[in-house]
Amino acid sequence: MLNLFLLAIENLALTIIFGGGIIMAAGVRPLLIEKLSMRSDPKLVSAIEEISINAWNRYNRFAFIAALLVTIVDLVRLISGLSFEYWHICLNILIVLAFIRKFAIDKQLKNRLNISGATVVGSKEQNDGHRQVEFLSKAILIFSLLLIVLPI
Repeated sequence: MLNLFLLAIENLALTIIFGGGIIMAAGVRPLLIEKLSMRSDPKLVSAIEEISINAWNRYNRFAFIAALLVTIVDLVRLISGLSFEYWHICLNILIVLAFIRKFAIDKQLKNRLNISGATVVGSKEQNDGHRQVEFLSKAILIFSLLLIVLPI
């Protein structure tokens, strides 16, 4: 019974991580990038960039909590002697670390935007930060998909 309960919590948490990431990457990001490319009004561009960062930060916080929940589930399995695989917790720890790195990069992106405004949008530093966040997002999606597909 405990194993079924833990499995349900784990599946819900992984769904939040994977499903939310797909929605953000396929739905929200393209819409906001299209608006950012218009560059007609610097205040509008700055506002859209801030909305993009804030939307991703909100998803990142929920998904980070979900990843921590999966870690707790793995620790409960380990302590209670239920079926447990070390690769499972290792992948999940990689997800948690990727989210921590994303938080740091997003903070830099937002600080740069607050200091420099619309002039920073499209800059080398800002684009590099976005590329790093995209890479981490892809890694999180792949790791979470592996946790969903591969059984314990």
